[in-house]
Amino acid sequence: MHTGLFAVVKTLVPLSVYILSMVMVFRAMTGKIEIPLMFLIAILPLRNVVDKLHVYPLGKDIIDIFIISLLLGIIVKAMTNKNENLFSRSPINPIIAVLILYTFMSLIQGAMYLNEYKLFSLSDPRVQTWKNFCILPILFIITFNGIKEKKWIWRIIAVMCVSMVFMDYYLLMQISWFSSLVSRNKIKGTFVFLGPNEVAAFYNQYTIILMSIYFCMKRSWVKIALGSLIVTNIFCVLFLFSRAAYIGIAVGMFFLFSLKNRKYLILLLLVLIFWQLVLPEKIKQRIGETTNEYGELDESSANRLIVWQYSIDMFSENPITGVGYGVFSQMGFGLTDTHNIYLKILAEQGLVGITIFLLLILVFFLQGTKLASGGEDDLEKGLGLGYAICIIVLMCNNVFGDRWTYMTLSSNLWVFTALVARLNYMGDQTRSAKRLQDQKTNKHKKTPPNYGRF
Repeated sequence: MHTGLFAVVKTLVPLSVYILSMVMVFRAMTGKIEIPLMFLIAILPLRNVVDKLHVYPLGKDIIDIFIISLLLGIIVKAMTNKNENLFSRSPINPIIAVLILYTFMSLIQGAMYLNEYKLFSLSDPRVQTWKNFCILPILFIITFNGIKEKKWIWRIIAVMCVSMVFMDYYLLMQISWFSSLVSRNKIKGTFVFLGPNEVAAFYNQYTIILMSIYFCMKRSWVKIALGSLIVTNIFCVLFLFSRAAYIGIAVGMFFLFSLKNRKYLILLLLVLIFWQLVLPEKIKQRIGETTNEYGELDESSANRLIVWQYSIDMFSENPITGVGYGVFSQMGFGLTDTHNIYLKILAEQGLVGITIFLLLILVFFLQGTKLASGGEDDLEKGLGLGYAICIIVLMCNNVFGDRWTYMTLSSNLWVFTALVARLNYMGDQTRSAKRLQDQKTNKHKKTPPNYGRF
């Protein structure tokens, strides 16, 4: 009976999501974009649900349809409200414009490198990869320009937390099913086509942000709920058995605890020093798999060194602009990815591409530090600090794989970026208005007459 009921629910959920998606698309096109945007943000990490929409009309293109409808909604909203600007200024805007343009040119270069002259063919996986990646900066533009009130900012963060609750549910079930190290590759949570390393990267990046917000919250049931989510997320990171994620979350916690709560820093340092005594046996086994009993690298680590050398060789062919976007995966190597985003960008986009990427990351980080120091309240400052540390964790994660281009993994990153940038923009507007008011006040002050000296 339970199995039958569960099967019915599994059938009804995708249909319900599909119907709601269509309703949200039409709502977005009328200029009311806040709730549709929240709905899209909630389902983007739930790839297992989104894939089930493919059986319905236009279901395969539902994300693209959402993006287009939200862009139209922003235009409609600006046209119907004379006081509404179409696009707000941000230091991130010009860089993402350059990023999209340059990766497009690199896509063409890659086609020439592979002797393929059919551009924008739906059968070309490079074009699909590029299109899906470009949705991420467009998602930033939509969120940054569509969310202009603080209440919606915190509602979006709440929606992302609710989405994580569903992710935790699926992930905890899979962890219980595939509890051995041998079967860890079957643990994919809601990501479907990605593996445990990518899922763990998702959790360690965004859990750091939630932890920073948690430290700035006053005692309430909301703080208890957020704390429970954080503990569950950390449990998931531990039992995804991703060594890269262990490094990333340890680095993130080190910076966060150093700046916000040093008693937790002491606890973290004790765990790092005595990890062989305090960590569960399977986690210790996973960490120890880096080398075998003869001190040699395990197969996974050894294969990464091989593809890293391939990447360096490709970079040497054209150091300035690389060999072209998405080329590495088409070269027929044993591993279709460089397992290092920096080497991947160097190989495919050259020094120009890596400069754009690092400049964008730097601006992300500066946006976080700006909000951390200039936020109007503790929650804003906590969000800014957590986001800035998240960027540090992101940099660590990408040493060991591509944690940058996948939509399911990085959609929350670009949303958080937009929210942080919007709060900074609102703060700048408030400070500018205050300075202008102060100038007017000083201008109208009467100065005492000067009669000179006698």
